[in-house]
Amino acid sequence: MGRRGCPIDLHRVQTNFVQVDVAALGLTPREAVARLAEVGVKLSPTGPRRLRAVTHLDVTDDDVERALVLVPRALGVLARA
Repeated sequence: MGRRGCPIDLHRVQTNFVQVDVAALGLTPREAVARLAEVGVKLSPTGPRRLRAVTHLDVTDDDVERALVLVPRALGVLARA
């Protein structure tokens, strides 16, 4: 389990790509992408169960911190504050 409640196997992370198994949250990738778009976060579907988050040079530390708050909330993992 990841830091913020999203199912992420941190032992398997060896890159700037992170895959989130949204099926474990009871969502389809399409549903998850729609929820994330509502809060301004863009992730890509990578199959019938997962979304992919990628960092690159244009993504700042503040962007990552913002996503760490918004993604779990948008996916219903944490209660909305």
